[in-house]
Amino acid sequence: MYPKVRCGGKGPTRASPREEACMKLLLLNQFGYASGAPTGRILAELGAEFERRGHRVFVLVSDPVYGKPRRGLSRLLHEGLAHASLFAQGLWCPKVDAVISLTSPVCLAVSAALIAKIHRARHFHWAMDVYPDVAVCLGELNPGPPARLLTSLVNRAYKKADRVVALDEDMREYLLKNHGVDSAVIGPFPPEIDWPVVEKKTSTIRQWLYSGNFGRAHEIQVLLEVQKKLEEEKVNAHLVLQGQGAQFLLSQEKAARLGLRQVQWRAPVPVKLLGETLLHSEVLVVTRKAEMKGLLLPSKLLLAELSGRRILWIGDTDGATAQRLSRQGRHGVFAVEEMEAIAQWLRESFSTESPEDALEPAPIDLVRQQAFQQWDALLST
Repeated sequence: MYPKVRCGGKGPTRASPREEACMKLLLLNQFGYASGAPTGRILAELGAEFERRGHRVFVLVSDPVYGKPRRGLSRLLHEGLAHASLFAQGLWCPKVDAVISLTSPVCLAVSAALIAKIHRARHFHWAMDVYPDVAVCLGELNPGPPARLLTSLVNRAYKKADRVVALDEDMREYLLKNHGVDSAVIGPFPPEIDWPVVEKKTSTIRQWLYSGNFGRAHEIQVLLEVQKKLEEEKVNAHLVLQGQGAQFLLSQEKAARLGLRQVQWRAPVPVKLLGETLLHSEVLVVTRKAEMKGLLLPSKLLLAELSGRRILWIGDTDGATAQRLSRQGRHGVFAVEEMEAIAQWLRESFSTESPEDALEPAPIDLVRQQAFQQWDALLST
């Protein structure tokens, strides 16, 4: 299913060459499919689709493992080694027509621009998030000379790229306003899964689920505060927290302090089980800190929309993505401080809808093909 084209320290190899390929494409990211990173899955599936459409694809990654948090000097050194690894591998590859870079390691657009220049190839940068802006916003990087230097390098790479691609209209607007670049918009296509048939639920317990990243860019702790209100009011609802990240253990500690009894924690589930997990919940939670508007897009949002379940969005309420959800009428869109309103919306949702009453899940393949066609159109311009 995934591209078998690779480049490594011993030179390029290709398991199933195509005698007549439309274009030679080089895809870059810190993580590959085997790492379990969402961007690694996107990179691999994009490469596989390019191959199906007749292109010759080279995929370069630097890290086999995803999820180990690093901070300070350790992270700086690791990110630098990732850049060096990708750059060295890029020099080993045969000449390509276009380079497509994702966002990891931080400021990959800079290294990718150099690789594209050496290959005399076009460069397309698909921004999964916007760095160093995210790091500055979260307080991980001081807004001093180092941040300004990184921003200057990234701005130069953006402006030299043949096209920067944003994930949503919020990111497009942010890039235009803060980096002076007008980008295309292609959303992060969901994983290729089959929606299972949901058996009729016999239990009266209602479930709301957060499945995704527990990093600092997301609102997690408010979910526990809302669950506390529901338990105090004897609402028969369970909160399920599924994923990994910096706030995972912190949420367990806070739940213990609050005395919560109806909270479950789960490790990330395999992609093949993700559809079943989503469909067994009445409400799917998607969060993004308000200050992260335009800097990233929660990776599970599109899959949540396709599931037919109600979505509880917590974060910015004035962005294009939040407003689109609000206009649909079924979903709840709230700022993090609106805990009472969130609890009330959940109470009403649990009293009026069960998994059997939800909308039928939408076909995933149509959305995926639309994204692939957008990329085809971008490459052909």
